[in-house]
Amino acid sequence: MTNARILLMRHAEKSADPMDPHLSSDGYARAVKLAEYIPGTLGVPQFLFATSISKHSVRPIETIEPLSAKIGVPIDSTNADQDYGALASQLLADQRFADASTLIVVCWHHGNIPSMARALRANAGSYPDPWDAEVFNQILVLSFSGDDAPQVTTLTEPF
Repeated sequence: MTNARILLMRHAEKSADPMDPHLSSDGYARAVKLAEYIPGTLGVPQFLFATSISKHSVRPIETIEPLSAKIGVPIDSTNADQDYGALASQLLADQRFADASTLIVVCWHHGNIPSMARALRANAGSYPDPWDAEVFNQILVLSFSGDDAPQVTTLTEPF
């Protein structure tokens, strides 16, 4: 990876029912707002990634479905939550992701976001670790320059 940016984020709000794999109504509302916010504020992503569907959660996919529909970019959900290392390796090695204008969105579960950031070579202390279980409105912006560790900026969504 040379100069791409990765937006690493948690899925939107979940239901109070621990058995419900879907977003809550607040989560769906956040997903719709993200579809406007990301392209309007950070640019139009060329690649979208989310954890694969499991019996416990569809939330990462549901969070970026409105964005996918708005910009016409499909969601790659071939990696399970625990496979963050494989996705990070792919993002760092594949030349499709190396261009300076490339913007990538990765929507994951909060428990593995710190591990994903580490796998993407972010410096310890530059991202929340552990990720607060109550936080649904932060986006980590990883800006790569050459083969150095990415610069990490934490954005708080304004909604």
